[in-house]
Amino acid sequence: MSNDETNSTTAAKTASAYSSTDYASSKSAWSSAAASENMSVIGPTLVIKGELESGEDLLIEGRVEGTIKHTSEKLLIGQRGGVKADVRARNIVVEGEVEGDIYGSESVCIKETARVRGNIFTPKVSITEGAHFKGSIDMDLDNVQKH
Repeated sequence: MSNDETNSTTAAKTASAYSSTDYASSKSAWSSAAASENMSVIGPTLVIKGELESGEDLLIEGRVEGTIKHTSEKLLIGQRGGVKADVRARNIVVEGEVEGDIYGSESVCIKETARVRGNIFTPKVSITEGAHFKGSIDMDLDNVQKH
């Protein structure tokens, strides 16, 4: 088995084990098909500073500072996740903290446990009662695509 295959297998097992225990509440944000072994996880003890790019479904439970560019279907910022960055992705669910602008080309969902300080640019947005949000919302598709 090559190093890439070993790393992929290890990451899948880690995400699977993590999904069954540590992020049960975050998992509920997606359908059961979406919270799968194929979801990558940035665990609660990880800190990433700089530019994060991902091409696969991603759960952030750690800390990210800088920028996030996500090109896959789903990006979940879990309850323990802390992001100080501009976030660009297709579909974004926030359960943790975000300080920065959020650009969702399809949708953004702010859950009741979320704390968001920044502007949201997306054609579809939902903010659950109890969420903390300070910023503006722009749902003009032309403006979303410009950013």
